[in-house]
Amino acid sequence: MSENNYFKCTIRTEFEDAKGRLKYRKENYIVFAISPTDVEAKMAKRLGTADYEVISISIFNIVEVIQ
Repeated sequence: MSENNYFKCTIRTEFEDAKGRLKYRKENYIVFAISPTDVEAKMAKRLGTADYEVISISIFNIVEVIQ
């Protein structure tokens, strides 16, 4: 693992649908970080007090980012 990597972070959030039922949604984020711990810290800063659960963090091999 190099000093800086891209990681794929999958989180699960819960929300209420129109009928008031509790539902879950998975969301994927690509995070530039130095370690999985750094990914968690950046996600906590990004999502703030939102109720979420980190499902997985894995290295995401990217050859090139084209904008």
